Amino acid sequence: MNAHQLPAICLALGLGLAGVLSAWSASGAEPEHIRQLDLIHFSHTDFGFTDHPEVCREMQARYLDIAIDAARATRDRPEEARFRWTAETTVAVDDWWRAASPERRESFLEVVRAGQLEVTALPFNNTPFLDAAQWRGMTHWLPDDLWRRLEPQTAVQNDVNGFPRAGAKAILDRGVRYLFTGINSDSGGPPLPRLTPFWWKQPDDRRLFVWMSLPYGDGFFFFESEEWRRGPLPLAADARFRPPRAGDILRTDESSLRTAQAQCARRLRQFEEQGYRYPVLAVSMTSMWRYDNDPPFPPISDFVAAWNQLGLQPRLRLVTVSQAMRALEDVAGDSAPEYEGEWTDWWANGTASAPREVAASRFAKRYLAAAQSPVWGPLDTVTRERIAALTRDLCLFDEHTWGSGMSVGQPYSLDAQGQFNEKARFAWRPMALAEWLLGQRARTRLSREGEGLWLANPAETPFSGWAMLLTSALRDDYHSLVDSTTGARLPLHFEPGPLWGRPQQAADLSREDVSATFPDRVPKRFARFWVDHLDPASVRRFELSKDLIEDQAPPPGEGPRVETDSNGWPVDATWPGMSRPLFSAGFGDFVSVKVNAFAPRWALRDIWDTAAPERRGELQREKLEFITAEAAGPVEVEETRHILRFSQSLEHPRLAWGTRRLELWKREPRVRLTVRINRRSSFDPELLCVVNPVPCDGVLPRVSSGGLGYTPFTDQLTGTCRDYFAIDGWAHYATPAGHWLWVTRDAPLVTLDGPHPKSRLTAPPSRTGRLMAILYDNFWYTNFQGDSPGVMEFQFDLVWLQQLDGDAAAAKLASGLLSEPVMAINPAIPEHPLLMQHLFTP
Repeated sequence: MNAHQLPAICLALGLGLAGVLSAWSASGAEPEHIRQLDLIHFSHTDFGFTDHPEVCREMQARYLDIAIDAARATRDRPEEARFRWTAETTVAVDDWWRAASPERRESFLEVVRAGQLEVTALPFNNTPFLDAAQWRGMTHWLPDDLWRRLEPQTAVQNDVNGFPRAGAKAILDRGVRYLFTGINSDSGGPPLPRLTPFWWKQPDDRRLFVWMSLPYGDGFFFFESEEWRRGPLPLAADARFRPPRAGDILRTDESSLRTAQAQCARRLRQFEEQGYRYPVLAVSMTSMWRYDNDPPFPPISDFVAAWNQLGLQPRLRLVTVSQAMRALEDVAGDSAPEYEGEWTDWWANGTASAPREVAASRFAKRYLAAAQSPVWGPLDTVTRERIAALTRDLCLFDEHTWGSGMSVGQPYSLDAQGQFNEKARFAWRPMALAEWLLGQRARTRLSREGEGLWLANPAETPFSGWAMLLTSALRDDYHSLVDSTTGARLPLHFEPGPLWGRPQQAADLSREDVSATFPDRVPKRFARFWVDHLDPASVRRFELSKDLIEDQAPPPGEGPRVETDSNGWPVDATWPGMSRPLFSAGFGDFVSVKVNAFAPRWALRDIWDTAAPERRGELQREKLEFITAEAAGPVEVEETRHILRFSQSLEHPRLAWGTRRLELWKREPRVRLTVRINRRSSFDPELLCVVNPVPCDGVLPRVSSGGLGYTPFTDQLTGTCRDYFAIDGWAHYATPAGHWLWVTRDAPLVTLDGPHPKSRLTAPPSRTGRLMAILYDNFWYTNFQGDSPGVMEFQFDLVWLQQLDGDAAAAKLASGLLSEPVMAINPAIPEHPLLMQHLFTP
């Protein structure tokens, strides 16, 4: 996806090429320092945006055939006249390789060995929401034997505004030395000036050589002054539009070449006036059919040869990306500056436009982690392959393309609907199949344990909390459980829930029953029981009992001291041993940001494009309205021996309804906040957030991305996004008064003391303990979803510990807090062996 895809948008933004080029025309003199211009030719890979993702994927594989044959057709020409192509991503290479004949594979390897075709290290341009397991999959996308033959040396991250250090570690682990970036400036931009080479130092002291290039298709405008593509964004299937042909662009007659050389000189002089001093410069270019997902342009090698034959300056080289990176390292490696820090992404907010799909992807990742727990036994080859395939799907969900170029402008078009349907499939499908795999692993392991209700903890930390089941699974009138190990008798706590049938009275329907078709307040539909300290990777047996057992009364004074507001909602809670409360006033508040303007996304553009902070602040105060939900009534309180539960309805103009529930563990400093909302449909841009303040102002939390921790603001590359942060799911505040660990189940985008829409923060806010989860953000005008209405649920956990040592311990505990025990009920009758063999064995 490219910001300048749509000519109408460019004109409205005042970014017309004529205006840009006028600045370059001041001097036609040859450049003083730049003697070699390296051209990298590739197709920018979007799985979507221009076409349906499946069409894009097929085309990218076909492009490889074009590139192979174009390279072979020019292999006997002089070096500078040979066609060269870079496969920007490896998904298409893997697709092509698996389908290719042995003869075709050899042709491919032949041009690779000849240096005419290069395959880069990563399968696609990525968002910062990949976890550690996904990064392992990302760098093992190609078959191992093919990777060894190709020996990728460069990773490419185009379009996207960031690149996690977890990705840097993953590619360094695979022997990759270079990172090439062609960042899009729309709603973000590069962290350093363009055309900057630098060494990116990692936490383990290893370094990547990085080239901060121009936007990935900008090489075209070194030689052409007018945009060739038309559209604004035609489908590949539309035969009224076509890729350029020889003579359309990059013409090779002498007059055209000299005109192109003047254009090139103007641009190079501009860069030199801005301080560029290296003798080599590298830029990339696409063929300008649609800018993205474009095929190779074979005549480019004729253009380069004709240019050099005329002796024009600078000398042109058509190269692959690693050839360009080596040349840059030769001239700049010794003097290039070194930087360190996380490379956060300005575009991360787009992912929050589809909260349900994001939640589904995160459930899928947790199911896969649980399925690999040693509690089930060793993994066989088939199960490992299933896990790898589902991880690939989840990686594709975290790829940077989210939908059609008109996903917001024409959201109900078949193209927009079809593209997002395919994108969402990479969340929903893995969620269902990973859950099924976990169920198979659990049933296979627990079925041999004999009669009873079995509870397994697949996490690496002990579990204490509620275990829940549908009462219909009990098959009799059971009211309690007996722990087979300790003899402890546990009451079942019953709750209403949904059931097929016709509602008989208004009381059968809660306000969350959006269709009023089946009752959702049927008594005793759910049963829950409390589990204390179920060891990691262990199982525990319970016997079902019909005995009625009263829950034991809590000991006097047990539990936290809780302060509430006038409606009864907790504003803080302090457990014995704590000098500060676990959370602060406002915990669980729901806040929205509304844009009060005509054509509101353009008003957001105006705010973003305003460079002066004072004026930008004025526009924010003028255009942005922050609205906090109000209590819709008093708080309902439930107390058991184990927890205090506070529930409250919320009113907000953007919600049909909202509820929040806060559970406080009595015997440990821990709370769980569950927020459910029914968002009203609207394509107007808005932010929806939940406030989770902790008494840690002045302290910056540790968070992680892809399994690697960092501290926002202080441990980032300069110029990277500080308005919000994509995280794995936890934030750790370490203070002399103890450690606060906050965990988000569903919403992995956070901000500190925000929200800060279009703020371009450079320094941390004063209230650093005011952590906010961004539930929803549809500010983008393209690519991402414009409207995600309906019911959504978000869960957050917060715990306090006297000590929590480091990122690994925080990540382990966070994973455990989100983990749920897996339950199986075995009757006395054993399962039929054929069902176990053919159905329940993974």
